[in-house]
Amino acid sequence: MVAIIGGGFISNIHAQCYKNLGIKIEAMADISEKVRQEFEEKYNCKTYSSAEVMLENVSDNIDLVDICAPTFLHEEFILLALKHNKHVICEKPLSINIDFVENIIDKFENNNRYLMTAQVLRFWAEYVKIKEWIEEGVFGNIKLVSAMRLAQHPKSEWFYNPKKSGGGIFELHIHDIDFLCYLFGNVKEVYANGSKDENESWDFINSSIKFKNGISASAQGIFGITDNYPFTANMKVIGDKATAEYSLSAGVNLDSNGKQSNSLILYRKGKEPIIENIKSKDAYELELEYFINCVKNNKKPEIVSLDSIKRTIKTINCLIESLESGNIVKFN
Repeated sequence: MVAIIGGGFISNIHAQCYKNLGIKIEAMADISEKVRQEFEEKYNCKTYSSAEVMLENVSDNIDLVDICAPTFLHEEFILLALKHNKHVICEKPLSINIDFVENIIDKFENNNRYLMTAQVLRFWAEYVKIKEWIEEGVFGNIKLVSAMRLAQHPKSEWFYNPKKSGGGIFELHIHDIDFLCYLFGNVKEVYANGSKDENESWDFINSSIKFKNGISASAQGIFGITDNYPFTANMKVIGDKATAEYSLSAGVNLDSNGKQSNSLILYRKGKEPIIENIKSKDAYELELEYFINCVKNNKKPEIVSLDSIKRTIKTINCLIESLESGNIVKFN
């Protein structure tokens, strides 16, 4: 059984996934009475205004805590869950503070508890397929990789405060940076340029990453695209034998449910293109199911390993250093 902290947009996505998986939601904590009432009615679980009170009451009945609270509260709630000796899955980013990330990872390892960041692209069917093609050598020698993610600001005010959210680089751009690191491993150096918004938040970013294996990748992130522009994601892998492109367009915002269109096409040298029509479970459901199985089987998460969590946050910090300095930054 699971307890959820936070009752917003992503929490409801997770809750529906647990329902689909037949996992009982024991309780949810949120400061909003309206949110609690709606959640309780929809998912038939106890609700609390305080995460601390919730865990004091339900700790004996749960195996894991799912943290879906705003980014600036992640550290507090991760520590609270560990205090109650629970496994934790936490929405990205785990924290915008690399010192906290390194310290808390050590604490979870020392307490034999599992900690995983919800990096959903690692479970997204089209991205998973691209990774499979890379591992199978479909592209031949990879010449260039690019990724893009464009979104309007969500409505919640805390997103606009970079001290609370980390800005677009941590809230949006991290998806593509994390997946690129997942694909290609250790980073050699990074360079980034872009613009801040009126709140001094890095919300318009062009990043270049050179990996130790020699592959170069670029990523663009815009967290504040013009009104009514659809949420957009794209990835290209270009090799000397094949090129793949994944494109997604969905709604008009991160928290809208507009009509989606997506396509994954593999272009092969001397052959007809392949249009992939992948039928798969929802990526969020796959992500949660994976972590639940890790807990059940007493197996450390490998798809989102602790080392990879640290690497992603360190890479983001290097990109911020490059944005601020205008220089290439070596990854240590």
